[in-house]
Amino acid sequence: MRTRFAVIAVTLSLLVPAVAAAQSLPPGGTFTDDNGNIHEGFIEAIAAEGITRGCNPPVNDLYCPSDSVTRGQMAAFLGRALGLTEGGTVDRFVDDDDSVFEADINRLAFAGITTGCTPTQYCPSDTLTRAQMAAFLVRAFGYDEGGDIDRFVDDDGSIFETDINKLAFAGVTVGCTDTEYCPRNPVRRDQMASFLGRALGLAPIPVDPVQEPSLAVVASGFEDPVDLDFADDRVFVTEREGTIRVMNGGATSTFLDISGPVDSSGGEMGLLSMEFHPDYPVDPRVFVYYSGALRAGGSGHHTSYVVSYEVSGNPDVLDAGSATSILQVDQPYANHNGGDMHFGPDGMLYIGMGDGGSGGDPKGHGQNNATLLGGMLRIDVDGTAPYEIPPDNPYANSAGADELWAIGLRNPWRFSFDGDDLYIADVGQGAREEVNVESAGVAGLNYGWNRWEGDSCFSGSCSMAGFTFPVHDYPHSGGQSVTGGWVYRGSALPQLDGHYFYADFIGGWVKSFVYDGSTATQHTDWPEFGAASFVSTFGRDAAGEIYIVTLTGTVYKVVPG
Repeated sequence: MRTRFAVIAVTLSLLVPAVAAAQSLPPGGTFTDDNGNIHEGFIEAIAAEGITRGCNPPVNDLYCPSDSVTRGQMAAFLGRALGLTEGGTVDRFVDDDDSVFEADINRLAFAGITTGCTPTQYCPSDTLTRAQMAAFLVRAFGYDEGGDIDRFVDDDGSIFETDINKLAFAGVTVGCTDTEYCPRNPVRRDQMASFLGRALGLAPIPVDPVQEPSLAVVASGFEDPVDLDFADDRVFVTEREGTIRVMNGGATSTFLDISGPVDSSGGEMGLLSMEFHPDYPVDPRVFVYYSGALRAGGSGHHTSYVVSYEVSGNPDVLDAGSATSILQVDQPYANHNGGDMHFGPDGMLYIGMGDGGSGGDPKGHGQNNATLLGGMLRIDVDGTAPYEIPPDNPYANSAGADELWAIGLRNPWRFSFDGDDLYIADVGQGAREEVNVESAGVAGLNYGWNRWEGDSCFSGSCSMAGFTFPVHDYPHSGGQSVTGGWVYRGSALPQLDGHYFYADFIGGWVKSFVYDGSTATQHTDWPEFGAASFVSTFGRDAAGEIYIVTLTGTVYKVVPG
């Protein structure tokens, strides 16, 4: 059986294409975690042949090169490499019944490549040693020559010495040093790629190096910039004191100045955001959110306003006379104004409202669905003026404020959309900062404040029922005021695709994670962005590139270093 299969295996190896020469790879290649690895070329080669699909389904952008290979995984690698299709249902061993690799193991046994670790067991979870790997490859590829040529000094007396010698004679291994094979060492996944690549006669696929990200200054000298927007090739910077500046080519001018009605006397008050209508420039409206004096008949500390303006005959200037009041919300305190706005993929305008301020939510706004404070609002500005309530808002036909889309927020200073996913960075009280991620189509969520602060109980019974918890939170030992950002979708740094960038205003750092649909993964620190201290906001242009803005007045762009 072994001799017959050896011939088949060699024939199969000769039929494998030498290399996918036309393979188009981004900088850094298929996987993000093997960059600079000495085995990267062979990892790409076996990926091109479909022998590996990575280690993190369904994303499959990681290869896990330093992980040890188990005997079960090895069966899958060899099965794909040799194109084994027969014997997958012939149950040979008693200990692989629950293994995802059972069919691969059965095919390996059917082909005579393994006889198991005992007569009835395969030991699928055991780590594969380099010596055992030699035996598997010798059987799989039919290496018969060179068994008596002693190549290494550290395999003497090993039951696999002959297999190791044959492997070296065939050129599949050069050892772990010039004179040693390291037979007892576990086989890593990157080493497995090289073993298989050489055995199959594949040529390593070269990979252009990844360009590491860095920061480039776009502009500086702004006064307390808190929001960044883009239209055409222009960049718009919102200054908290009441002006919006437009950068058009090399010139910077004033797009809007409403410093008169804007009250910026408190640290979290002022002109806080702007947003173009999604049909701009066909629809010439631009929406702004600002803190102003208490309106007539109101009660509280001041009032938050959402107002629309139209672009004048000069596209770099808003018509101050076109102001139309959309929404007014009284604020009992000067802090926790929220203040970010974005149109969602559904065309509705989402507005982040803080809990009204002070500390601990003394007025209970976070868990009160009858108030707009402490919630994410969703309105339709394309219907009857000043706005209409979308009929699918969760409280549109029941008790509660019609404008609410979600409740339980403390101070969603910055949020953003990435496709259908809504990322909300909510500033914490005294213990934890949080980032929530939910589908834009999920209505009526309760993010927990002031019952929960991040994943920690803040007050009440501490029941978890009915609350939506953050995909990521962190303690105040690592920072004290989260600044929400955007997901990278650009082309300049493809290895960053899917990374959500966020910062901590007090902690002075920038970090990122990748949301895989249920959890936050690939948490990454970016010390390279150390110049960006006191980050007040982020931006993403039409090309998907990321910008970072500091309250000290500088706009940076994340660029290849």
